Amino acid sequence: MAFGINNTSLTERQLVTFLLGEDEFGADIMDVKEIIRVPDITKVPNAPSYVEGACNLRGNVLPIIDGRTRFNLERKTKDENSRVLVIDVEGKATGVVVDKVSEVMRVNIADIEDPPQIVKNVDSDYLNGVVKLDNGNRLVMLLDVVKALSVGSTEKDRLNEHHEGMQENSAVENSTSVEAIDEEQLVSFLLDKEEYAIGIMKVKEIIRVPQIVKVPNCEAYIEGVVSIRNNLLPIINLRTYFGMEYKEINDHTRILVVDMGKFTAGIMVDKISEVLRVPTSIIQPPPKFSTQSGEQLRGVAKLNSGKRMILMLEPSKLISADEISTITGNADTYEQQAEEKSITSQMLDEEQLVTFKIDMEEYGIKIDNVQEINRMTEVTKIPRAPYYIEGIVNLRGNVIPALDLRRLFKLPEKQVTDATRIIIVDFNRKRTGIVVDSVSEVLRFEKTLIEAPPDILSSGVDSDYVESVAKLDGGKRMILILDISKILSFS
Repeated sequence: MAFGINNTSLTERQLVTFLLGEDEFGADIMDVKEIIRVPDITKVPNAPSYVEGACNLRGNVLPIIDGRTRFNLERKTKDENSRVLVIDVEGKATGVVVDKVSEVMRVNIADIEDPPQIVKNVDSDYLNGVVKLDNGNRLVMLLDVVKALSVGSTEKDRLNEHHEGMQENSAVENSTSVEAIDEEQLVSFLLDKEEYAIGIMKVKEIIRVPQIVKVPNCEAYIEGVVSIRNNLLPIINLRTYFGMEYKEINDHTRILVVDMGKFTAGIMVDKISEVLRVPTSIIQPPPKFSTQSGEQLRGVAKLNSGKRMILMLEPSKLISADEISTITGNADTYEQQAEEKSITSQMLDEEQLVTFKIDMEEYGIKIDNVQEINRMTEVTKIPRAPYYIEGIVNLRGNVIPALDLRRLFKLPEKQVTDATRIIIVDFNRKRTGIVVDSVSEVLRFEKTLIEAPPDILSSGVDSDYVESVAKLDGGKRMILILDISKILSFS
């Protein structure tokens, strides 16, 4: 909700009214630049208690002040009614979180009275007056928001310095009258020390490296083919394709099954980094090259003020259908070499899971319940919450609870690492973040490999939380499939 300059009569004032606790305040509309939903907020160390942190608003750092704390009210969990008023403070935008925005109204100056000397919760220096409406049944305190939100120069410098390079990795979710910020969702991965990404709509699934059948007389970057659900999938070693040093396959190596335009192929990468959203505004055109490699890059996402650069690949430009035809043309031969499943098993229904690790055990959640996977983010503690609730996180303006599976399973605490992830699940239209040690892969397999869980699990996890067990690789790999309805029974 953005505001422009409105011509009002000299006998009137136009106000934006809002609630903090049970009190209603009004701010002069000329001081309010816009109203937005509560965005993702990054904490700032050693800031005053009333400074919530900072966020990135269309490429500019926006300090965020908690209105309740600023005016000596008890801090409150943000909800769907919470809003941020973006205020022009000495030429710089500052956001203040309020419980609810009421309306935009005009009031006669004659109806404004001087504020009382003592006002509950609010320093009278910040008040310009009180408006009495509805025969005195409704009081609106006129707040000098510029004075109330003025932060000392030291705090300003700290906010700006700390967030100078803050990446614009999530769109601010504005109210309906503000144009939405375009963004792209990417699957990022590592090749050596470089980070690359492919648009998530091009990635069909992510799998561990299966048994690969070598193909004679083909390009060196073709590792071979695998048979997945009766389809031959050529495997491209991206390291070899880019002329990098060969690296042995290890536990981190993954294959992205990617739509390459006219065919599907598997792209072998060193390690999956994350699934992330980036605004299109921070994506720059690729540098111009005289070789074909320039066409294979469709853009460069510059995060952290350029300290983190992600090279975005265009799969359809990597390999042409003609180049791959020598492999797919002899499909019958390779099909005989690959370990084929029987026609009966191919026709059976399959299960698709997001698998992850807690301690030494591997678990799975049905992909239908998974919305996205994120790196661990800032968690706000909640007093008197259940022991297994880590707190709440802000996901693009939506506050969701974060559940720690280690605590729920009564396992020893573990510090957050680079591998820690938070899986956003959706159950009964409620979103919850589940904190896990690491995410393994997105996995497909036949439902015939799923069995009922034993009454007593060797992992020590309460069997009530386990819906079933998937036995893969001849029983050498077991995945405990969690019952989301039991895990999220608190909600």
